[in-house]
Amino acid sequence: MNPWAVLGAFLLLGLWLSIFGVAWPASDLDWQIVQELRAPRALAAALVGSLLAVCGLLMQAQLRNPLAEPYILGLSGGASVAVLAGGLLGYTGVERSVWAFLGALASLILLFALTRAGRADPIRILLTGVLISAAAGALGSLLITLSDPLSTQLSLVWLMGDFSGAGVPLYSIPIWLLVLAGLIRFGRLLDLMTRGGEAVATLGLDTRRWQMILLGLVSVLTAIAVAIAGPIGFVGLVVPHLVRFADPMAGHGRWIRLCAVGGGGLLLWADWLGRVVIAPAQLPAGIIMALVGIPALLALLGRTYAAR
Repeated sequence: MNPWAVLGAFLLLGLWLSIFGVAWPASDLDWQIVQELRAPRALAAALVGSLLAVCGLLMQAQLRNPLAEPYILGLSGGASVAVLAGGLLGYTGVERSVWAFLGALASLILLFALTRAGRADPIRILLTGVLISAAAGALGSLLITLSDPLSTQLSLVWLMGDFSGAGVPLYSIPIWLLVLAGLIRFGRLLDLMTRGGEAVATLGLDTRRWQMILLGLVSVLTAIAVAIAGPIGFVGLVVPHLVRFADPMAGHGRWIRLCAVGGGGLLLWADWLGRVVIAPAQLPAGIIMALVGIPALLALLGRTYAAR
């Protein structure tokens, strides 16, 4: 079966359900809800899912670790702590993205320092990332305790990965498409990175330089995703593996495009399910993704141990 047809239908159906639900808007009030609440929320979910899935693919290629993704390795946690710290200092809005980037970059630098620049055993890298995430969670809890009571509840919901009230400007979509086009052009480089630095060096390229550029880009993209909806895990883990399973002979140039579509569709479905499972109450999309991602992580860990 053509993976483009499957993922395209998955994305479009998720977009339809997120915006219109199971019934066509029947009144002016319904249309107002669609335009002012559901459509911006759906656009934010699709963009964040696309960002996280592509980030997961890039990290797995560069670290040569099938378990790598922004949430598990602590980048999302670091970005979250930085955003909460910035909030305590009065920084909001666009400034949140700057704080999120600094936090994600700090977590990445710490991960590299503790795992010999990412060259350690994959399980050690995973455990180190889990420890960084746990430390970030503890720091986040401390910062929430220090916050004023009015903002504490909002911070707790945001830390679960929630799209309530989330939205992104329309111009963010063409910008993201341009970034994707640039990444697709470097698909061959990513293919070589999975084989080790020696393969990249044969082309006369500075392996270390390209790794730093791409991991810096991962930090920026993760920061944007966290600033929009909080830390959402497992999108960057699940989607790249599904894409490689569906189209194993393709290279990273094609996988990047498939991850962008599949990640957007997955978070659209997660957000919609969170709204309808226990309606009228809502579950954050991050909780839905945890219910999907934890079994997937256990399965991948089992495969990793079996291969050793």
